[in-house]
Amino acid sequence: MSDSKIKVFDVVNDKFVPLPVSSDSSLIVANTNLECDDIYAERLSMPSIEYPEVIPQEHLLTIQLSEPHTLEVVENGKLRRIHKIPGSISLAPSGVRFKGRWDKDVEILILTLKPIVIEKCAFELHDANQTELMHCNGVLDPQIQYIGLALEAEFLAGSPGGRFYNQSLANALAVQLLKKYSTKEPKIQQYTGGLSTHKLRRAIEYINDNLSTDVSLNDLAAVVGMSMYYFVQMFKQSTGYTPYQYILQCRVERAKHLLRTTNLPIVEIALQVGCNNQSHFAKLFRNLTKTTPRKYRNNFE
Repeated sequence: MSDSKIKVFDVVNDKFVPLPVSSDSSLIVANTNLECDDIYAERLSMPSIEYPEVIPQEHLLTIQLSEPHTLEVVENGKLRRIHKIPGSISLAPSGVRFKGRWDKDVEILILTLKPIVIEKCAFELHDANQTELMHCNGVLDPQIQYIGLALEAEFLAGSPGGRFYNQSLANALAVQLLKKYSTKEPKIQQYTGGLSTHKLRRAIEYINDNLSTDVSLNDLAAVVGMSMYYFVQMFKQSTGYTPYQYILQCRVERAKHLLRTTNLPIVEIALQVGCNNQSHFAKLFRNLTKTTPRKYRNNFE
């Protein structure tokens, strides 16, 4: 079994160790195709033994996947017993000390988020001093569960969304954590009305000029001089699509044009529209058109 890429500081042994911290644990799924190291996920099977006191380097979220169980956790020297059900989450912010055990074997999805992502997001939301997160256990949060499962599904599929999709998930997770798990209520400014005509045109031009590349959400937002959070929000107000959804639509439309008007091999068309292989391209094309690239081309021959 390969070691986890998630590192925690073992307080007792005074050293950094990879998760799982027990040799009886097993790493079920890990991302071996990192496109964005701001956010990361692993699925672990953990036995019902006591775990040592550890300190995470990054914000650590666990999502319960297996049957209900009781979590015993020591926080600030006090023992707490928490009933956890499938879908419930625990949040251990970077630097917090904790130890605990489960009363039965469990399967969990672990997400990590770099503290700098929270800090940057707080700055973009005009609340730069509000970056301290709460330590909590057994909370039901469907949005965080969705983000975690979406991230796992993405890397199991070979990361077809690239950096843009992973950055979008990291940004969405940071916003959710700041909204619901800050030690103080954040002051998030809201904007309506969408992008100006000039900024929308500039964003669309940038997308069309860079369809063959692994477009970065951060770079796209910077092109129009906006933070990622507000850019995503206002782009959707203007177009009805998130930037990621819009890029996928553009890739398929470009591919349809090339399939109709050229004899380029399908694998070459896949690369020209930013898909890293023909399999990912075929799946994207079929999802948005309900047909395959080959069948679509045949209609015009």
